[in-house]
Amino acid sequence: MDWHKRQIINTTDYRVFQVNTTEFTYQAQSAEFYQIAAPNWVNIIAIHNDCIVMIRQFRIGIEDYVLELPGGIVDRDEPPLIAGRRELSEETGYIGEAQVIGVMHPNPALFTNQLTTVLVSNSTQRDTISREMFEDIKVVLVPIKDLKTKIAHGEITNALTLASLMQYFSL
Repeated sequence: MDWHKRQIINTTDYRVFQVNTTEFTYQAQSAEFYQIAAPNWVNIIAIHNDCIVMIRQFRIGIEDYVLELPGGIVDRDEPPLIAGRRELSEETGYIGEAQVIGVMHPNPALFTNQLTTVLVSNSTQRDTISREMFEDIKVVLVPIKDLKTKIAHGEITNALTLASLMQYFSL
């Protein structure tokens, strides 16, 4: 590998991520690049009675609601499988047996993190949901047989949700 990280020149903290100005050397030439250092993320595909548990959530970036998989940030030193169970329970009230089905890099051109996809089979709903402030979420059960049609019709547009669903369909 001809690329060598020389040093982090500057770090700016934006609460949920940091932007690093980093010097790299490639073929004896040095240049500064930006990296977005974000915590790892997790998406959860929970199966309940031939449906996938999805959420409709308001997303600030596009100022609209999006149909997507439950998910969130993996806490420091937390295994992604545990984070997946936690996020599913907090956002939807569903619980179940979980397994990791894939890991990907959300945007390796800029981001340093990984996204883990967790599959929860035979999920069941419990009574308590403990959402964070500003989480405007509605649980939506989508029949598995309807997923590809919803994708084709542009009803599911979150790229990370689509990538996690591709991992599920590839099982």
